[in-house]
Amino acid sequence: MQEDECRRLLEALLRDSGVPWEQSGVWTRFRFREGVMVWELACRCRRGEVLIYSRYPMAAREWAAALEACGEANGALTRGAMFLQGETPVFRIRADLGDPYSARERLAEALEYSAAVMARYWGAFQNACRG
Repeated sequence: MQEDECRRLLEALLRDSGVPWEQSGVWTRFRFREGVMVWELACRCRRGEVLIYSRYPMAAREWAAALEACGEANGALTRGAMFLQGETPVFRIRADLGDPYSARERLAEALEYSAAVMARYWGAFQNACRG
C-alpha cells in the first residue's frame, strides 16, 4: 500500500468508528478516551505501514520514576515501545499494512493494542508524572 492509501484506510477506520481527527502535514491526530482517561494519538502513514504514537497528558515529575515505569512497561510488552519524549511518556507501535486484504484488521489491532497499553500503565505514569 502506498502512503496515500494507508492514510485513506486510517481515515476510513476513524470515520467508521466516529472518531474526529485532524490532518496536520504528515500527521493524523485524534484522541482516545477510556472512562476518565483521555490521551492524544498521532499517526504517520508511510508506504506499507502506519506509525502510531500515543501520548499521556502528563509530564514527568520524577525523571527516574518515569524511566522506571517505561522500563517496566517495555519488559512486559510484546509489541511497541514506551519512552519519554522530553518529559512526556509516549507509546509507539507500528501497524504493518503490507497485505491489503488484512490491512484494516492490522491497523485496528494496533490501535486497540495501543489503547490497552495506555490504560494498563496509566496509574504507573500518573504516579511518576504530573497532569
